[in-house]
Amino acid sequence: MFKFLPLEESHIATFKKWLTEDHIKPVWQEPEDEAEFNEKFLVKLPQRGVKPFIITSNDEPLGYIQYYNAHSIGNGWWENEPLGTYGIDLLIGEKTQVGKGVGPAIIKEFTTFILRQEPNVTSIIIDPEPTNLRAIKAFEKAGFVRESEIETPNGQALLMRISF
Repeated sequence: MFKFLPLEESHIATFKKWLTEDHIKPVWQEPEDEAEFNEKFLVKLPQRGVKPFIITSNDEPLGYIQYYNAHSIGNGWWENEPLGTYGIDLLIGEKTQVGKGVGPAIIKEFTTFILRQEPNVTSIIIDPEPTNLRAIKAFEKAGFVRESEIETPNGQALLMRISF
């Protein structure tokens, strides 16, 4: 149903447009400088082991998603997570797709995608803001369980996990 296309420079304009949408702005902030933004998503994140993708459905882009080995991401993130733990982050950029059950479907499909790519996965984590109830409900519908509120380098978050 969905395709996960490796993020390329040709996707950046669409991705940046999504970040200006009212349903995204409160929960996802990125550098406004174009060169800094491109460097972060096309160079720095992949160098740190983050695998970024554009989500498409029927060949139309509808969101952004990324995954990474949580144990080795560094910079104050997830150093205490055991090997085999992977993290994901996503946004549904196309507002017309929000609230239609697309989120849980993407999450389930992407979880399967990760399991095919990374045979050592034992769990996948996500850390939405505690006030982002729409995201929390989407992850619960996809099988993630609330663990605890935590402090991350980006502030308060709700740690959620699905184990295998």
